[in-house]
Amino acid sequence: MPQIAVMNESTAISDADVQKMLPAFQQQWNNDLRAVWGVDDASFVFVPKNHMPSAGSWWLVFLDDSDQADALAYHDLTNQGLPISKVFVKTLLADKASVSVGATHELCEMAVDPWLNSAYQDPKGVFWAGEVADPVESDQYGYKIGDILVTDFITPNWFAHEHAHGHIDFKSHAHKAFDVLDGCAQHPSGARATRIAPGTPYAPRAGAQTQRDKTRLAAGSRLAPCGCIEGGHKEQEIWFTQGRAV
Repeated sequence: MPQIAVMNESTAISDADVQKMLPAFQQQWNNDLRAVWGVDDASFVFVPKNHMPSAGSWWLVFLDDSDQADALAYHDLTNQGLPISKVFVKTLLADKASVSVGATHELCEMAVDPWLNSAYQDPKGVFWAGEVADPVESDQYGYKIGDILVTDFITPNWFAHEHAHGHIDFKSHAHKAFDVLDGCAQHPSGARATRIAPGTPYAPRAGAQTQRDKTRLAAGSRLAPCGCIEGGHKEQEIWFTQGRAV
C-alpha cells in the first residue's frame, strides 16, 4: 500500500485547507480510481513543516510558483525512483484554476502510471502517454467529493483496446476513444508515431506541452517553498541551500 506524504510549502494555502482535502484524495484514489484502474489502496499522511516524510513514501507537495514553463502541476520521480507530484498553488490561482483539481489530476496520474513508462498506440500509429487526467482535465469536468472538487479521469476504454465497452471517462463527458475535451491538454502533434513524454505537465488552459527539466531529490531532502530542493540539486548544476540559489 503506497503511503502518500502530503506537504505544504506554499504561502498561498494554509495547512488546514490542505488537510481538508485529504479525505477526498483518499476516497477518489481508493474507491473511484481503484474500481476503474485496479490501483492499490493508498493512505495519505500530512507531514508538517520541519518534519521529514517517512522513508519509502510517495510525495504530494504544494508549492508557490511553477518551476517549469506552462506547468500548473506535474508528477515525476525522485532520484530514489519514487513518485512525486508537485502542485503550484500561486500558478494555479493565477490561471483561475482549482487547486484541488490540480492536485487530484497529478494524484490520479501518479496512481495509474507511477513510474512514467506507459504509452498506448492509436490506429494511426500515434503514441499517447498513459496520462489519465489530461483528456478531461478542465475544472468544468470535475466532480465533488464532499466539498472538494476533484478531477475527472479517463478509463482504459479511452485508449481503444480491442474489447472496449462502457464509459470512456469516469463522469461520462467523453464519447469516443482518444477524445480530448475542450480546454484539455493531451494533444498529439499529428505526426505518425509521435511520442508524448509520460509526465507531461498539467498545463494552463491553452494546453501547451513542454519538456521538463527533471528535479532530482537527494536522500533526506525536502522541497523548499520556491520549488527548489533543500539538500538537493538540479541537473543544470544549480545548487540550492534552504530554498535559495547560491
